[in-house]
Amino acid sequence: SVEEIAEHLFLQCSFAKDCWSIINLDTPPHMTFPQIVDHIKTKLQFQFFMLAVILMCLSIWTARNDLIFKGIPPDVGTSRGFFLKEILLLVHRVKSRNSISFEQWTQTLV
Repeated sequence: SVEEIAEHLFLQCSFAKDCWSIINLDTPPHMTFPQIVDHIKTKLQFQFFMLAVILMCLSIWTARNDLIFKGIPPDVGTSRGFFLKEILLLVHRVKSRNSISFEQWTQTLV
């Protein structure tokens, strides 16, 4: 009966925080979504940081949809697997000049 807001869904709820910890990121309270993205950019110090943001949000969104539409409780391990699978699929789309640094980055996530 309570309307969900993006900041809570993707950043503030305990499941979202657990998901962000998969990639060693925290989500400081009382920050807006753009402020959190800047925080992540600063903390990761990597050109592919936005991929991590997008794919982690997609992992959280997928877990939420599984709960609502399939009755499957959110699981951090499942979200981690989804996130890593999607990241590894992107290896094939990275430009050749960036492929080595992208692969090195993905190795830090596994």
